[in-house]
Amino acid sequence: MNRFEKEIEFIAYCGHYCRLCDYFTDKIREVAKQALEMVEQHTEFKTFAEITKAFSYEELVKGLKWMATQLGPCIGTCRGGGGWEECPIRKCCIEREVDFCYECGDFPCDTIKKYPKAGARLRELKELGAEKWIKKQLGITD
Repeated sequence: MNRFEKEIEFIAYCGHYCRLCDYFTDKIREVAKQALEMVEQHTEFKTFAEITKAFSYEELVKGLKWMATQLGPCIGTCRGGGGWEECPIRKCCIEREVDFCYECGDFPCDTIKKYPKAGARLRELKELGAEKWIKKQLGITD
């Protein structure tokens, strides 16, 4: 098995590449932790929120705390059992027993049309093939 055969496992049903995903890499939680620290250090944000009525300071802190503590990295790839269990694209691909949404005879269907970025990724993945597509995602030139 060459490197890229293994890398195919990191392509989600929707064509998202897990290795570059902010959920998979835990980037979202790390950024939320940094933002929470900044908000807590700069207590004037509470005053700004109260004066401008632009947002609820308490809800901002609550949201950042949730993202910083409850939102973790994916445990495995979506095709390997990780990722968002309720993803409609994932559910459909599992039901139809396809590895990628574009392999379905109904592609592009109403479900994928709700996610135009996913549709574009899948069309490109289908056109280039997995190995070339992965290389493009990683910035590898031949």
